[in-house]
Amino acid sequence: MKQNNFLLILIAAIVSMSSCKKDLEQQPTDTFSENNAFITLADVQLGANEVYGRFGANANNMYVSALVSDEAKLGADNSGQGALTYRYQYASDNTSGGDVISAYGGYYTVIDQVNRVLPKIPTVTASAEEEPRRNILKGQMLAMRAIAHFELLQSYCKNYDPADPRGVPVMLVSNPVAKPARNTMGEVMAQIEADLTEARNLLPAISNSEFTDTVMNRINVAAYQARIALYKKDYNQAITYATEVITSGIKPLVSGAQFAAIWTDDVADEVLFRIRYATSTAIGGLFTTTGGNVYVAPSDKLIASYDANDVRASAYVGTNPSGNKYVKKFFTSARGGRVVDLKSCRMAEMYLIRAEANARKSTPDLTAGAADLNTLRSNRISGYTNASFSSASVLIDAVMEERFKELAFEGFRFWDLKRNNLSVERSASDASAAWQTLPAGNYRFVLPIPNTELLSNPNMVQNDNY
Repeated sequence: MKQNNFLLILIAAIVSMSSCKKDLEQQPTDTFSENNAFITLADVQLGANEVYGRFGANANNMYVSALVSDEAKLGADNSGQGALTYRYQYASDNTSGGDVISAYGGYYTVIDQVNRVLPKIPTVTASAEEEPRRNILKGQMLAMRAIAHFELLQSYCKNYDPADPRGVPVMLVSNPVAKPARNTMGEVMAQIEADLTEARNLLPAISNSEFTDTVMNRINVAAYQARIALYKKDYNQAITYATEVITSGIKPLVSGAQFAAIWTDDVADEVLFRIRYATSTAIGGLFTTTGGNVYVAPSDKLIASYDANDVRASAYVGTNPSGNKYVKKFFTSARGGRVVDLKSCRMAEMYLIRAEANARKSTPDLTAGAADLNTLRSNRISGYTNASFSSASVLIDAVMEERFKELAFEGFRFWDLKRNNLSVERSASDASAAWQTLPAGNYRFVLPIPNTELLSNPNMVQNDNY
């Protein structure tokens, strides 16, 4: 009897072990995890594609810059969309601060995806033909991590001071339960610059025929380096990087109808980096609905700034059948109404960066700065006559005005006013007296850290006055 019991137990154990073995053999096809998500270099490419997709989900940052600056006003059909943000009544909660806090989590999701992809690049399998893609993908991911950290630094910190302890957390590994403290602004910048430098070293030289504006490459990395150098007031470096992009011959300035066609996605001229939207109204729908309702409109101040012969006036601003102005920059493409690509970096910005840096450097070069400003204007204004500038301050003022006109609704204006310690000054026709002005240095130039982050992370410190 005991022998029979033993045999039954042994048979049951063998059956159980066999079942477990089958479960183990089946797990890679039954369960999806990071262990089997990245097997080949093609899998890594899919992971990289997701990085770009997550970056594109942050189109809201362009919208916020427009709402809190002087380039936009509440539209004729506005029924509360963005109104609290426009009136400087935002806080760190989801109800009043939904517009201004979303980028915080948004850019960290970009960074987290990068940090999931990077460790897999050297370990996945690849054919001999695919091997060069390893370094390219690594370079692209490092560049995207740098850009995301920069967007956070610009939005959620004061003007650049390397010693300021309230930078943003630097994240170099994926850890969903991490509770990081804020790094100093200098530490954040050091990581941004290290990532961009390594990216440049990994990415190959690129020609006109090889250039694509939908991924990071050596040219658009240099463009971001120029932007970041200007932000940190390293004017000589800003000139060097902007010059590299301009003299590359890639994406030169265009004028007239060719320039207007950029904003309907009929051409890709001047665009150094974009996020393609196949069907999404992620950016266009923030300003005007597909039904034509105007939620957020161009400000009267912006409209009045354009010369009668300036192509930007008709390319950036439209008038609907009711006579209401709307943001035409993100209005339509062949793919549909409000389905328009997010242009994150353009050649025009490089001319403006170099002009400003030449005016601000320790020994200003007014001739070089004026040449860049005049080059841009001559491509935008029919019959334009070159201007000269009597001093560095006069040239700087002209560059700031040109950035206002050229880069409208592209996510620059609010940060330009902030980094230059200037106030927001809206026209009386654009805003009631209570929110016409945001004084220079006001705490609202620094966006609030989301309450959800503060509640889940005891090491996080909120920005002043929120």
